Amino acid sequence: MKESERDTLLLLLASASGSADGWSYFGLAHAFVANMTGNTVLLGISVFHLHGDVLHPLIAVAGYAVGTALGTLVSRNVRPGAIWDPRVSRTLALEALLLIGAEAAWIAVHHRPSPKIASALLAFVAVAIGMQSGAMLQLRVPGVVTTYITGTWTTLTSGLTLLAARQPRVERHKAAFEDRFTLQAAVLAVYFLSAVLTGWAFRHVPAAVGAIAAFAVLLAAGYGALRN
Repeated sequence: MKESERDTLLLLLASASGSADGWSYFGLAHAFVANMTGNTVLLGISVFHLHGDVLHPLIAVAGYAVGTALGTLVSRNVRPGAIWDPRVSRTLALEALLLIGAEAAWIAVHHRPSPKIASALLAFVAVAIGMQSGAMLQLRVPGVVTTYITGTWTTLTSGLTLLAARQPRVERHKAAFEDRFTLQAAVLAVYFLSAVLTGWAFRHVPAAVGAIAAFAVLLAAGYGALRN
């Protein structure tokens, strides 16, 4: 697999994260499945806030942690420097199955889940996205994360600042840095646009909201498996 193909798969996975975050926040329980920074804040302020929702941010954080552990176990021992690896494809296939199951349940309840079902779906989707994070860490793509976007924002901004300041170690590898900046910016854009698409789906085709993330991950897993 070429690096350009790998980067396209990373964009697919970023779109899945953005869509899943939108789905979980607006459709399930006002908690995130990829943005653990947001969940930590929600969890913290709920401690002393009257009628604060401690349960759902806690479910999301716990599910994400479990998923990350599972993804790390399944995709461990990736070859150093590998562009892609069959273990990553297997992890993404398992993630896709979880997301497809959650989407099926979402359709079965006519996209109006009861509080208990919403909590269960939140946990399932959080585990799925956590698996993705665990797998992506094994690839060690510098400065690019497909789930917790704050890290990508930080490395992109920091790198651009160093490049603009003509910092020597950046100048020596300017082409490589610029390629990475392009990928980082693309990840951020795709994450945002997938959230926009999810918002549109909530308004016009709510039954298909969960399918956006599931399809993106399934496509990435399938293509990755075929190219390895």
